[in-house]
Amino acid sequence: MPAEPATDVLVLGSGVAGLSVAIGAARAGLAVTVLTKGELTSSATWYAQGGVAAALEEDVDSPALHLSDTISAGAGLCDLDAARILVTEGPDRVRDLIGLGAEFDRGTDRDLAYTREGGHSVARIVHAGGDATGAEIERALVDAVRHTASTVHERWFGLELRVADGVCVGVRAVDPDGATYDLSARHTVLATGGAGQCFAVTTNPALSTGDGVAMARRAGVAVADVEFMQFHPTALDHPSMPRPLLSEALRGEGAVLRDERGVAFMADEHPDGDLAPRDVVARAITRRLNDRDLAHLWLDATGIPDFPARFPTIWRACRSVGLDPRRDWLPVAPAAHYLSGGVCADLDGATTLPALWACGETACSGVHGANRLASNSLLDGLVFGSRCVDAILEGKDHPDATGVLRGVDLTTPTPPATTATGGRDVRREELQRIMTRDAGVLRDRASLTRARDALAALAPVDREVANLHAVGVALVEAALARRESRGTHTRLDYPDADPAFAGRLVFGAGAEPTFVRLPEPAGTR
Repeated sequence: MPAEPATDVLVLGSGVAGLSVAIGAARAGLAVTVLTKGELTSSATWYAQGGVAAALEEDVDSPALHLSDTISAGAGLCDLDAARILVTEGPDRVRDLIGLGAEFDRGTDRDLAYTREGGHSVARIVHAGGDATGAEIERALVDAVRHTASTVHERWFGLELRVADGVCVGVRAVDPDGATYDLSARHTVLATGGAGQCFAVTTNPALSTGDGVAMARRAGVAVADVEFMQFHPTALDHPSMPRPLLSEALRGEGAVLRDERGVAFMADEHPDGDLAPRDVVARAITRRLNDRDLAHLWLDATGIPDFPARFPTIWRACRSVGLDPRRDWLPVAPAAHYLSGGVCADLDGATTLPALWACGETACSGVHGANRLASNSLLDGLVFGSRCVDAILEGKDHPDATGVLRGVDLTTPTPPATTATGGRDVRREELQRIMTRDAGVLRDRASLTRARDALAALAPVDREVANLHAVGVALVEAALARRESRGTHTRLDYPDADPAFAGRLVFGAGAEPTFVRLPEPAGTR
């Protein structure tokens, strides 16, 4: 098997988190290799519409206010230290991004234009191209990477983490021609994105198959909070996939959710009405869909002025299916959108496996808790990608007991025992149907047990489906173990939050998670 020469930093993934690491490390003089299973420009970042949340205007906003909103949305499970880092370092990371050439929308006075989204107490979201923020950020980061000396492997697929003497030394990967290589690195960074493809209806692209989380699970690296899959409440109800996302910014600028009778219902669900946190809105919609046997409800955006100019991406998506948002109500239903958990990482992004790092949606840094605040995802990748680089440059290669790793076993990970299951192969679509039917927005013991039994009978051959299966199994086990409703995890048989579950369900070497109670906040470095 061919072996590639060692690099200083090997980055898996080419979204906002991975490219932030690559740019920072390369500019610091480190040898960097980026491995991505699609084109360099292919990532979930590209699909992000709403924008980046940051307290940039000190006269009307502050990191403390942003922190309060983040903690409130996280339903009691945010790591306070990690969330404080996110909101205090976030403004400078956005300014760095602008320095790289990212062009955010501005008003007539040339000041940055801001919008408000669900869960935010003020308008603090900067956006680009109206509703094409992710595409603009990806463009700027890709251009910056191409101006460094980074080596880029496109259409390569990471198979397994390589471990020697208890340290991550790289990955085993397959090139576009199917040849297998051992890639060696002093530091390996998982930034492979989320796992929305576990579900039949998702806003995530086809490449979002939980690869980093699955690789970590197979190596025994700590993984947590995977029961908290966030469903975006307003995906356009249309057969296309990924589902066109109708950004929360629409409701921030006056759009209203209506039921099949035209009644605006969110004021009865939450004090913030249509600007309630995503988990609240998704549950409200899903209950109505199930109780009334409906396929969708409606988003009335007819009151938004100059819709085509403000939201050109959404405008094109709607027009492509014959809808005119200026006149038509838009059919919407929840879709799997963002995995709030992932590979456990300390406040610098270090995982429980020395020399392995994780950032962005792949990671569980604790900033999102049980429900991510709108437009904190891009900020997460920017902030913690940068912190990974800083820690590597400082010579760090082992995890510290900070952030979500407080209370987690930091001894060298042991891969889980593997046994022959005798299961049958399965296509992606069947696995997605199982997860959507039995582990979606609303769950209970019966549905989750049905999902667990169905998944146990499967042994996918396809690499991406095998990764989705691994994430799905963990998600279902954690959802069964969490006998309460909190954030994006709703158990119909346990409808209330339970203080006894104020903590994380952490997977290590075993098939079942261990409960780690949320510790008291500690100081940050």
